[in-house]
Amino acid sequence: MSGTDVVSGRERVLQSLLGGGTAYFALFVTVHVVLALTSNGTDAWDVVALALVVTPQWMLIRRSTLALSRGLSVGIAVLAFGASIAGLLSIATIARPDGYDAWFLGGVAFDLLGLTVVGRFGTAWITMAAVVLACVGWAVLGDRPVDVGVALIVRHIATLAVGTALAVSLRRSNAASIAFRAVQRRRRMEEDVARARAGARRSAVEQVLEQAGPTLRAIAGGRRFTSEDRRQMLVLEGALRDQIRTPRLNASELRSVTDAARRRGVNVLLLDEADRASTASRARAVLWLAARLEQTAEGRFVGRLRDHEDGGVRVSAVCDEAGEAAVFD
Repeated sequence: MSGTDVVSGRERVLQSLLGGGTAYFALFVTVHVVLALTSNGTDAWDVVALALVVTPQWMLIRRSTLALSRGLSVGIAVLAFGASIAGLLSIATIARPDGYDAWFLGGVAFDLLGLTVVGRFGTAWITMAAVVLACVGWAVLGDRPVDVGVALIVRHIATLAVGTALAVSLRRSNAASIAFRAVQRRRRMEEDVARARAGARRSAVEQVLEQAGPTLRAIAGGRRFTSEDRRQMLVLEGALRDQIRTPRLNASELRSVTDAARRRGVNVLLLDEADRASTASRARAVLWLAARLEQTAEGRFVGRLRDHEDGGVRVSAVCDEAGEAAVFD
């Protein structure tokens, strides 16, 4: 048996009715077989009732999840009601049956409890109401007092009521547990993303500082700087500022274009305010912005990305007094 099969089997046991799985089913069948065979006036109807009582239990414990379709829940309800009819026919000749003679009603109650466990409360109680009417009808048609029929089913109504309350409580607890685990997973994911972003920023800053190493050592050594050295320092200063303020833009192809523009003497300022934009929209916007920056020979250049009100990203490029903008979906 593979590890996957073992895990699947464990999940099936945990999610089956009352968590008992096959062991519970074997015990259920044993108890009801003994009751059916030892009840007063055992006949073929007892066998039919036994089969109809047992089948819903098998259908429930074989479920791999706690979700139950409407069609399957109705099928279980029909089988449970059929079991009650067959059982009542088996005691049709008994004037005042005791509790063991009406053993099948206990099995029906457990079938309906199974429906409450999987959240089909309405189906369970509608079926119980039909069983109550069947018991009353059995008493009336057999010239018995109505209270005889009611006495057969009343304690099973109480059993279903208690089971329903327990099932509701368990489902609420399970829902709260699922919500709590979802919050924990989301929080861990956010923390992982934050750590990844912080790590990426540290790495990029370290790369910029590594590039600035020769310049810093030259400053410490008192070397005189040429105009080219000063331009390089401006490029390094701008790259470090971009890495801190606009890391996503700094990691794109815009980086090399920005460095080249700063070497030409262009004062470049980049702003990234597009938090909801898709990757594809950002990529097209960055290409558009890079093309505009390549065409800028001097002066002050401001490139800005922000979320557009209709979706996508709006990008603008302003060089001194001239500017243009575009929207990319």
